[in-house]
Formats: sequence, C-alpha cells, structure tokens
Amino acid sequence: MGLSSKNPYCALVLGGSFDPVHTGHIALAKHLCDVLKPDELRIIPAGQPWQKSALTATSEQRVSMLKLAFEEWSDCKLIIDEQEIRRAEAHVASYTIETLRELRTELGAQASICFAMGADQLLNLHTWHQWKDLFGIAHLCAASRPGFDISLACPAVTKEWQERMISPEEMRASAAGGTYLDSSLAIDVSATQLRKELKQHNPTIRLLVTHKVLDYIQQHSIYQNNGY
Repeated sequence: MGLSSKNPYCALVLGGSFDPVHTGHIALAKHLCDVLKPDELRIIPAGQPWQKSALTATSEQRVSMLKLAFEEWSDCKLIIDEQEIRRAEAHVASYTIETLRELRTELGAQASICFAMGADQLLNLHTWHQWKDLFGIAHLCAASRPGFDISLACPAVTKEWQERMISPEEMRASAAGGTYLDSSLAIDVSATQLRKELKQHNPTIRLLVTHKVLDYIQQHSIYQNNGY
C-alpha cells in the first residue's frame, strides 16, 4: 500500500461474529473512524470463534448482513475480509493473532493497523490466544460507554494497556504497539440479547439493527424457530 506524505497507510480493523451485525458495531466503527481517520475500515467476520458456541447465522448470511448494514458507508474505504471464514471452511483454527499477522503481511511493515474492540472484549483480553503478542503487530483501541473502568480488566491487561496508552494522532502515525481507550461511546448492544429479542419479535429490535438487515433476517427466518 502506498504511504501518504504525512502518515503511513492506516487500517481500522473490526472483527467479530456479527451474528447479527447491529447498530453497536456500526457506532463503534464510525466513532473510531471519526477519531483515527483511517484510510480503510477492514471488517473481518469470524469463522467459528473458539470462545463461543456455534453461530446461528451461516457465514454467507453474516457476510450478506454486513454488506447491507454498511452499504451506505462513506467515511473511508470499506473492505469485508473473509479470511477467517475461509480458514474455518478449511477446518483451520483461527485466532486474532493469526488474522493480524496475515493483515500485516498484506499491508506491509509501515502501515498503521488499529484493531478495534468493545469494552466486553477488552475485559476478556487475557483469555485470547497469545494476547501479549498482539501489540507487536497492531495497535489496540477500544470504545466504551461513559464510566468504563479499565482496572476491571485482568491486572496484567490493565498494566499492559496503561503503559502503552498513546493519542489517536500517535496511533495514526505509527505501525503498532499502542493502546487507546475512548469512553464516550453512548451505545451498547448485546448480540445475545438481540438474538433473544428477535426470537420473541420484540419491536425494540428496530432500534438495534438497520431496516435492511432486519428485512434480511425476516426473509431468511434467521434467529426464529417458526419464522415471522
């Protein structure tokens, strides 16, 4: 990838099950794009996350919902990267560390790679495969609701995170190794609760997923025992 005259190429990476993609994912991506001003948003849907039970929607359905949810995205270049899905289809274990290594190979040593996560993921970071090695490949950035306390994480994570904290400008200008926590994201959506409400036909789901995603869910009777 080419470099700008001021900063290296910057990719904001958003991974997740996206089962389904919801307004919280979109808000997180937009919020961090406003802060970091990346050249691209790279969305990487999981194959079969090792820490979670089987996904409800198929890989094809989750990718289709992502395309619908982000079809009007205009903040920066958008790429939906299916590398983890391909690994799952080949029955190869997929970890975030391997995904970021592949992305680093693709983008080059100088690119700024900013891996985004929600506060819940940050609290569980110590359970991730080779989590400390993530800092050698990418920056880690998280967004949370006001009042989130980083000290609630595992002490090792809290220490590592606090020692590596840098500004968004520094993160944008360097390749890897920094952390950034933004505690002003006002939206927080639980995918587990969302699937429950979809199953129960709760009208509040219209606030939690875009109308095109909701239409797709209804048309394909995802998350329903008997359909709509």
